[in-house]
Amino acid sequence: MSLLAKSILVTSESLEDGDSYSIIESNMDTVNALVDRLVEYEEITPEALKSYFVDYYLAQMMNGGFAQFIHNCGCDGSIIEHVQEGLASMKAERHAALFEQCLQIIEEMSEDDLDEFLESDFFGENPGRDALNVHNEAFYALNQSEDLVELNSAWLRQHPQLQAVDADEMDDVLDEIVEQIPNLEEREREAEESVPRYARVIEALCDVAGQELDQVTAGDPSHQYQGQQVVAWHFLTDDGHFYMLDLGNEALMFDAESGKEVARADITHLSADAED
Repeated sequence: MSLLAKSILVTSESLEDGDSYSIIESNMDTVNALVDRLVEYEEITPEALKSYFVDYYLAQMMNGGFAQFIHNCGCDGSIIEHVQEGLASMKAERHAALFEQCLQIIEEMSEDDLDEFLESDFFGENPGRDALNVHNEAFYALNQSEDLVELNSAWLRQHPQLQAVDADEMDDVLDEIVEQIPNLEEREREAEESVPRYARVIEALCDVAGQELDQVTAGDPSHQYQGQQVVAWHFLTDDGHFYMLDLGNEALMFDAESGKEVARADITHLSADAED
């Protein structure tokens, strides 16, 4: 598969911003925008993906530790490899060593134990999660002196593949990349058919709440609502951590910390074939 996005694309504004995270976020936004436009990871320069997945790793570590990183990425070998290569490229030597220590825990797990963990609900009693999180405190302490945001940002700024584009011109640049996709119509059809019902429901709730979906994190099948056990799908938006309940014709969105209802949406329009 040939590269369609050959540069690390960021906005000129992020490059000029004094905030170290701005350029990392701009690269992340560009990669997400390309993926949303059905460009595949293999068609994006690996250099952009190194920054992208190192930042993803950092965010997961800060939110729920190494176990959450592995659980949410599905122990994807490609993602793990991008993190390894990214840490090496950024000269984050101690982080790279600690990452290998964490991966060693997975190596020592049986295939059955790893599969059980990846299929688990993550929350509540979870021995696999606890085993994977033994180095979390070491990570937090290390990041105080070997700051991954600063290292990632500095690496991006000096990268020979960096291409800065004015923010108001970025969509045009991305559209030019998408035009190179040889089977775009086929990808669009497959993408529409593959969206699971819970994702459609969450998107509908985010629209009602006026929030932007970041990612779906996990499903909790043991959630209790009005005396009945239902599946609660947890997700992150630009405004925090929430969960949703699919009640058939109506969906409810709750703040995960307070448990207060945030929004509700009529989902009678969702077809039955959108189910998992």
